[in-house]
Amino acid sequence: MTPSSILNSFNGTLAIFLIFGLPIVAVVGAFVVAITGSQKRHRERMKMIEQGMMPPPHRRRTGNFYALLIIGAILLAFGLALVFGQVAQRGNDFTGGFIFGFIGLAMLACFAIIRAARRREQPDKTDYGTPAPPPLPPQP
Repeated sequence: MTPSSILNSFNGTLAIFLIFGLPIVAVVGAFVVAITGSQKRHRERMKMIEQGMMPPPHRRRTGNFYALLIIGAILLAFGLALVFGQVAQRGNDFTGGFIFGFIGLAMLACFAIIRAARRREQPDKTDYGTPAPPPLPPQP
């Protein structure tokens, strides 16, 4: 038995591991990170309560869709660059330049849109971490 035949026998096993094993490991890792973060926040809140401080309320997710805007603009720019690259292709390959140019323009447009949107947002002026009010005296 030669070393190359031993290596060839592991090709199928390696392929199966790469197809199924890595995504499973990634999902399990994501769950571990999420659970660890949740437990850490819970411990911090309990410590604040023990010290007599009022913990901040749970975050409510507001619709922050800036990432979707950026991804959509980049994909649109990539598609337009491929179209214009095919149209302009007459013996030269312009597609690479179109891709970088259109994606750059899309990123600049997203920057301008997000900056204008953030200027219109009202800043949150809540002050968390302040001591809790003293308890009310018992009623007779």
